[in-house]
Amino acid sequence: MRELKGGPDGPATQPRPCQALPLTVAGVCDRFLAHSQRHNEPGTCAWYRAYLDDLCNHRDDDAGVLGLLPAADLRPFHVTAWLDAHAGWKTGRGCAIRAAKRAFSWAEQEGVLLPNPVKSVKRPAAPSRARTMTREERAELLGAIPDAEFRLFVEAMQESGARPSEIARLAAVDLNLRLGIFVLHRHKTSKRTGKPRVIYMTPRFLEIVTPLLVKYPEGPLFRGPRGGRPFTRQGICSRFRRLREKLPHLKNAIAYAYRHSFATDALTRGVGVAQVAELLGHADTSMVSRHYGHLADQVGHMREAARKATGG
Repeated sequence: MRELKGGPDGPATQPRPCQALPLTVAGVCDRFLAHSQRHNEPGTCAWYRAYLDDLCNHRDDDAGVLGLLPAADLRPFHVTAWLDAHAGWKTGRGCAIRAAKRAFSWAEQEGVLLPNPVKSVKRPAAPSRARTMTREERAELLGAIPDAEFRLFVEAMQESGARPSEIARLAAVDLNLRLGIFVLHRHKTSKRTGKPRVIYMTPRFLEIVTPLLVKYPEGPLFRGPRGGRPFTRQGICSRFRRLREKLPHLKNAIAYAYRHSFATDALTRGVGVAQVAELLGHADTSMVSRHYGHLADQVGHMREAARKATGG
């Protein structure tokens, strides 16, 4: 270490460091989003950003703009006031809490902010996604979609049982036409399963994607009518919300209902649980047995099963 020598005014002293400004709520969110951009899918990062930007831009009566508030001073009642400012949020309320808690939990884990000031915020119970739709309901919903582009997107979900996010990401590069499958190497459960997600095409699915492969040789195959932009999570949710407003008797009809309906139809038609799990991209059969086997509600099918079981 270099020796410090005295100057004309006396002995040398160590320079006084500048006092760092306190880390703000926006600072925590920005750091977390930078992390998410490196480690999450683009759609997931965009989902976090939408809620965290809204949090940072919220003006609290006492604290002012929350993004400018020192992060250590953020309290659960600030989060509650932010949520209450969005009276129209239903499932969005739980999503917003999840995004905020994830950002500040990450900050605590990484030692960016200790302790986590919103750790005690409780998330509401998530609504069940177990809604299935009959063949007639699905046909009615398809008929109510005004543009061909989104109808094809919904039909692709119906034909494959794939997650909406998976259909939205399908590209020509993922297609193995000889085997009639799409192979996604990056997907929702890739880290847990260590396996690619295989989506098996029916003849109708092949009819749907064939012209799209010519139209969009690069990038997502399924795109909206306005400027050929890919379907986003928020866009899909908005589409289904408008469809429910147009068809109020189809309460709780969401994009995931097609996945549940696909699984339930397969099970009632005698497709084995293991095969259904593979079609849905699950690592094992537990999820199918727990969430997709809605057969107890189908009395006729279960009575027939009982008859077969007893040899009647």
